Amino acid sequence: MVSTSTSTTIYEVFPGKPKGQQGWPTLEFDCEHRRNYLSERLSKECGNMRFIGGDLIYESKEIEIVKEKIKREKGIDGILVYFTALPAPSAEKLLDTGYPTIIANDLFGGDLLLLKSYDFARRQNLPVLPISSSDIDDMKKALRFIEVIHELKKSKILIIEESKDIGDQSHSWRRRYEDYLMAMKTFGVEPIVIGPEKLNKYYEESEEKEAEKIATKWENEAIQVIEPTKAEIVKSARLYLAMKKLMRELNANVITIDCLSLFYKGKLPAYPCLGFFQLNNEGLIGVCEADSDAALSHLIGQLLTGRPGYVSDPVINTASSQIIYAHCVATNRPFGKSKPASPYKIRSHAEDHKGASIQTLFPAGQPLTTIKLNLLDRKLTIHSAKSVGNIDNERACRTKLVAEAPVSKILDNWDYQTFGWHRVTFFGDFRKDFCNLAKLLGLMVIEEDR
Repeated sequence: MVSTSTSTTIYEVFPGKPKGQQGWPTLEFDCEHRRNYLSERLSKECGNMRFIGGDLIYESKEIEIVKEKIKREKGIDGILVYFTALPAPSAEKLLDTGYPTIIANDLFGGDLLLLKSYDFARRQNLPVLPISSSDIDDMKKALRFIEVIHELKKSKILIIEESKDIGDQSHSWRRRYEDYLMAMKTFGVEPIVIGPEKLNKYYEESEEKEAEKIATKWENEAIQVIEPTKAEIVKSARLYLAMKKLMRELNANVITIDCLSLFYKGKLPAYPCLGFFQLNNEGLIGVCEADSDAALSHLIGQLLTGRPGYVSDPVINTASSQIIYAHCVATNRPFGKSKPASPYKIRSHAEDHKGASIQTLFPAGQPLTTIKLNLLDRKLTIHSAKSVGNIDNERACRTKLVAEAPVSKILDNWDYQTFGWHRVTFFGDFRKDFCNLAKLLGLMVIEEDR
């Protein structure tokens, strides 16, 4: 699949003052020595990243020289402006390079410039994140956000569909189809849009015996197989093998299929629910209904958290202050592919009682973070909740994760026109991390539970 072997590259700039000039932190403060220390420490603490530049600037005219160096440099993923002393050149002109930028403050040195620069960046809606902390882990986490963006730009999303029509809420991105695909490229992700023919070809070429082994494994690991026959589960396994082969061939790490439309038209031999379940458990990404915004949301969240997302159709119950995340596709490894698995049942697809799907019984008592991206509008919605259990009944989709949340506020703030129905849920409290990453991606955050 897509390689993420190359290092994230950070260009460092250190505004400061000459030794012997009055100011913060002291008269005889040696900015060059401090620059060397900070740069070396970051290189040691973030050994998987590459730090270049390291320009120590004392005068405003040097800002333009540094900007030209940044323009000529290839392969930069982000900028780190580290304020070490005061007075020092104001760095506003370094904040509009187009790169995600971290501005950091060496405490009791560059405090004024950090506050001034971030105020400027916020007013201009620039992709800038401030760090003013004595804890090196805060800096490492901020740099990790740029690493996520680096990994994002190495991703490919395979979209299998036939139509460009806005079929339902999952296809709202098609309203400006070509603009969307261009926006995805600008975002750094390569879209690959094809019809179902090659997937079906690989399905027909798949090995029956290999598919039977996979199907048997799914059955043995399930706590119950209810509606689907063994033959139906084998068909799902064959489709999984076809998806995996096609993803490998196209070097894609994400796949989303217009599954409902294609299956109803007889253009898919099986539902991909079990195949998506398996891909998500393996650390790849499978998303239903050709919902590209949900696929991107899942990708961003998985790169950030190391955990698979759960795409769902939320149901709000104000009587119990609960939100129920319902869908027929779900991982059963919500804490990551190497972490403990949740129990699951193999069921038919709920809407038509055909094929095979997953009913995962997720753990209770866990914090949840739910997001949805609108790429064209450059917005990210987010809310938090706490899992309390699962609902097991025949209404709607098979997996129904129940959570407590300020649902009346979520209901009042639900922006269907912008974000549709689907949301993507991650186990864990990652709200602040998503909000900070969104700043560096240039996304407006909508907190729909506040």
